[in-house]
Amino acid sequence: MNRSTLLDKLRIGPWLVGAIITSIVVGILYPHQLGVLLWSLTKLCWGAYLGYWIDRSMFPYARPGAWVDSDADRPLLPQFMLRRVIIIAAAILALGLGV
Repeated sequence: MNRSTLLDKLRIGPWLVGAIITSIVVGILYPHQLGVLLWSLTKLCWGAYLGYWIDRSMFPYARPGAWVDSDADRPLLPQFMLRRVIIIAAAILALGLGV
């Protein structure tokens, strides 16, 4: 395995370690809150998953990185990625605030 590939996969590692440590601290100090934490994480994950698939179903031929504006000869990747981020964020917020 290439070193840069391994480092690329581990770049989110500190956030995962931080999340695990804070979950352990919550479990030790406030064990009755673990259910609330699990419910919140579940809603966050479902929002991200549903937002991604909502974007894919609404724009089946406009995947990020798949199109290039031939007239201006510039990639449309930032616009496609921004669209996807907005849809996923809206789904996460809807589940996080609405239920």
